[in-house]
Amino acid sequence: MGDKKKEQLLEELLEVQKMLETSEAQGQMIKKLQIHITNEDLHSKVINFFPYPLAIFTPQYTVAMANNAFIAEVKIAGIVLGKEAIHIFQYKINDIQLVAAITGVFAGETYFLKDLKSPFSMFSETMQPGASELDRFHRSIVFPVQANDGEITYGVIVFMP
Repeated sequence: MGDKKKEQLLEELLEVQKMLETSEAQGQMIKKLQIHITNEDLHSKVINFFPYPLAIFTPQYTVAMANNAFIAEVKIAGIVLGKEAIHIFQYKINDIQLVAAITGVFAGETYFLKDLKSPFSMFSETMQPGASELDRFHRSIVFPVQANDGEITYGVIVFMP
């Protein structure tokens, strides 16, 4: 990757991270991520190096992609995404607002959640609810990604401190 491309990637990451820090700009952050997901076929370096845990899931509630921060947080490095499907509703979800957001996102709704409790427990049966290293993620944004025809093809969940 050329220095110019690396510099552009870093600038985009910094811009998105700044947007996350202000609640007024969260809508702009969502739009930027939606564009990256649809235009770059889910393999965007911007998404992979995004500083907060992010998972992209299908209408069948399976994880299609997770970024490096997400994989590190849930400690699922041994599971190869794409070869072994991770089903969101396979495990107990301790937070009812998270369940409503994950199901409602495919109706075109965007959710800004606060005061989440053990949000990562939905991705692994081995995850201990309330694990101290994950207690710092209390907020989340769940938003839809639409194809060109308007059909919602993915849901995205971003976890934030």
